[in-house]
Amino acid sequence: MEIIIFVGIIISLYTSYFYFRYFTRPNPLPGPFPLPFIGTLFQIGLNPRKWAEKNLNESIDIWEYYIGPFRVVTICNAKYLDKIYLSYKESKNLSRESKFFKRNIAAYDEIGILKGLIFNNVFHKWKRSRQFVTKVLMSKIYHYGFINNVQKIFKEFEENWDENKEVTLDFSTWVSCYKTQITIGTIFGQQLYNLPSFKIISKASSEHMALLAFLVFVPKCVSSIIMLLGFNTMKKKSVFLNGTVHNIIQKRRKEIENGSPTNFNLLDLLLTSNLLNESENIKGEESLNDEEVENNLAEITSTSIETTSSALCFLIYNVAKNSSVIEKIRAEILKVFGSDTNAIITYETLESCRYIEAVAKETLRFANPVPYNLRILDGKESVGEFNWPSGTWFWIDHHRIMNDPNHFNEPKKFNPDRFLNEEYEGAGEFNKIRKNGYVPFGGGLRICPGRNIVLIELKLLTVLFFRKYNINLVNENESIKYVYRGINQVYNLKIRLSEK
Repeated sequence: MEIIIFVGIIISLYTSYFYFRYFTRPNPLPGPFPLPFIGTLFQIGLNPRKWAEKNLNESIDIWEYYIGPFRVVTICNAKYLDKIYLSYKESKNLSRESKFFKRNIAAYDEIGILKGLIFNNVFHKWKRSRQFVTKVLMSKIYHYGFINNVQKIFKEFEENWDENKEVTLDFSTWVSCYKTQITIGTIFGQQLYNLPSFKIISKASSEHMALLAFLVFVPKCVSSIIMLLGFNTMKKKSVFLNGTVHNIIQKRRKEIENGSPTNFNLLDLLLTSNLLNESENIKGEESLNDEEVENNLAEITSTSIETTSSALCFLIYNVAKNSSVIEKIRAEILKVFGSDTNAIITYETLESCRYIEAVAKETLRFANPVPYNLRILDGKESVGEFNWPSGTWFWIDHHRIMNDPNHFNEPKKFNPDRFLNEEYEGAGEFNKIRKNGYVPFGGGLRICPGRNIVLIELKLLTVLFFRKYNINLVNENESIKYVYRGINQVYNLKIRLSEK
């Protein structure tokens, strides 16, 4: 009985303190009324925008909700991003992090996500990993190899399609398996290792992204209990594949140190860059160790598979519903590649596909698979007309920002022409939008290091599909289906595929 009374007193005191802070908070904003311990989890679930669309006026461009005891300020207008998305070029001191560099998460470090890039809050360690990863992902030699590998794997899938006049498939399932095979090939080199099946890796990546969403939205008092009870299950289902990635890295590092020639995959290039550039490291820091390489590769694997798969689904769906877009795509393919549907696609020819690049960019604006970004304020700062205390969470709604009618003409219309200049018969609209009005890869210090690869792959798959095949939606009048699990994951996208 005494224990129950004691617990009751603690709960009452905490509840009183919670609501005292709530009613005396600076800059009160619209949003759901929070509950102690769980915040607004019951009201908004794991997708804040769905709640906002039902309960808030469209004119409201900044509002709030709670994750446990933490207040989250949701930003829906680019005008608030000038300081949050401060870039290296705008920073006066490149060695000092921005006040909006940090991200927070209610997670155990054993999961591994705090030593990669996305949730690493130790600036000098994050910067070191970022330098190595960016050097590889942004290099042209990696882009050349990536383009060749994609075409090789795509041809293997084509062999099954070409045996039939028409093929009906769930594109969301197909693209997940395809993207997993591409990712494993370009990151690890699948010919070298006895990895689990691509379906297992694809599922593990999906669960990994869902775990991130869970750890962000579920209060720590709840997630801690769940993690303690189900940690082993979560670990086995994660993209770390129960130790497989760690073993691969150790084995490959020893092979390279013993003189084995490097192959064209991210693991080899990252380990080689690591070995050859120790003199370039930040003063006082060593090269990336195996654990850091493991966390970065696992993170890149899961985000690459899930985000690009969904982006490709959104692209296929929106292009298939717009016959005029298909006509322009095929006209450009004929102009750049000729009538040979098996012509090799090179980096240079892909660079010439300006309309197809506009299609890729419009896809990422119209239906971005990563609709939100999280930043934590470290120190007092003003955002817009508001002054905010240190520790304030900012949840940036990329979807609302990139569909703002003040920045884009008819934003609910899929229109690639907005990304073309007048000289290419476009609207030139992109050149006139506000700073940070187009943020498909985030912004500031933490902008996605793989953004160039994403655009290359979207363009490449557009050419590979539409130069040879007709694509029709099985359920043409249905909206595309997706669920938010860290990203917008598309499911049950049925298409009919036939040769032109």
